[in-house]
Amino acid sequence: MKKRVSLTIVLPCHNEEELIENTYNVLKKFIDAWKKEIISDYEIVMVNNGSTDNTLNKMIKIHEKDNKVVILDLRRNYGFQGSLTAGVYNATKDVVVTIDADLQDDPGKIKEMILKYYEGYDLVLGVRESRKNDTFFKRFTAQTYYKFLKFLGIQSVYNHGDFRLISRSLLEDFKKFNERNRYIRSMIFEMESKFALVYYKREKRNAGKSKFNFSSLISLGMEGITSFSNKPIRLVFFIGIFMFLLSIAGIAYGFISKFVFGLKVAGWTSTFIIISLFSGMQNLLLGIVGEYISKVYIEVKQRPLFLIRKIYKKGKIKNHFNTSSTRRIP
Repeated sequence: MKKRVSLTIVLPCHNEEELIENTYNVLKKFIDAWKKEIISDYEIVMVNNGSTDNTLNKMIKIHEKDNKVVILDLRRNYGFQGSLTAGVYNATKDVVVTIDADLQDDPGKIKEMILKYYEGYDLVLGVRESRKNDTFFKRFTAQTYYKFLKFLGIQSVYNHGDFRLISRSLLEDFKKFNERNRYIRSMIFEMESKFALVYYKREKRNAGKSKFNFSSLISLGMEGITSFSNKPIRLVFFIGIFMFLLSIAGIAYGFISKFVFGLKVAGWTSTFIIISLFSGMQNLLLGIVGEYISKVYIEVKQRPLFLIRKIYKKGKIKNHFNTSSTRRIP
C-alpha cells in the first residue's frame, strides 16, 4: 500500500436540518475506523447551499465540536452541481469523496473507494446495484434517459449519481473546466477514461424529503443532454427536411386525388390536423434551439460558478470577499 492518504468528504446540503447531525455522527464513526487503517487525516466540507431552515446553525454547532469540519456558506442556492463544485474546489486533502447528505449512498463504501485509489485509480464511481426501491415511473424514466444519453454519444454510467472519489491530480484538471452549464456526471469522463466501479445498495432516506423534485430532475437531465451533445440541434435540421418532404407528399396526394382520380379531398378536418401538427412541431424545434441559445447566453456572461458568504474553518469565521470561483481556502 502507498503512503496513507488524507481524505476530504464533501456534503452538499440544502435544508437538511433534520439529518445533518446524524450524517456527521455516522461519517465520524467510519472515519475514526479508517484513520487506524487507510487514511492519515481528514476533513468534512459541509456546503450550505442557500438553506432557509436551521441547517447552517446545526453545521456551526458541529464545527465548534470538531475543527476538522469546514463550512462553506454560499450566498444563495446554486443548484446541486454548483454546491458540489464549491465543495470540491475548496477541498485540501489527497482524495475527495462527494456524497449526498442523506447518506442513501452507503458511506461504508468509501473505504473500498480508497482501496481502489491505492490500486492506481484516480476516479472511482459509486454505482447502485438496483433501483428496486424506486417507483416504476422513476425506474422507467431513468432507464430511458440513460439510453437516450447513449444514443446521443454522451458517456455515462447507468445508476451512477454523484457518489464518487477523485484524486488531487484529477481535481486540479477538473478546475480547468470553466463552463457554467455543468453536468458533472459526464464531465468526469472528459477528464479520465480509466476508472473503477464500486457497487452499493441504496438505502431509503432516514429523515426529511429529497430536494430533487420532478422539475429539478428535468433540469438536470436537460443539462446532461445539451451540455455534451449537439445531436438534438442537428436533429432539428433533419426533422425540418422530413416535414418539408411530408408536406410536398401531402400536396401531391391532394393534387392527384382531385385532378387524376376525381376524388373529394378532405376539407377543414385535414387542414386543422396539418396546421396543428406543424405548429406543434415548430414549437418543439424552436424549444430545442432555444435551449442551446440559452446555454450560450449563460456561458458568455462568465458569471462565477458560486459565491461564498463565509467560511468556517478551524474555529475561525472568515468573510469571503473574493468572488473567484476557483480560489481555495487559504
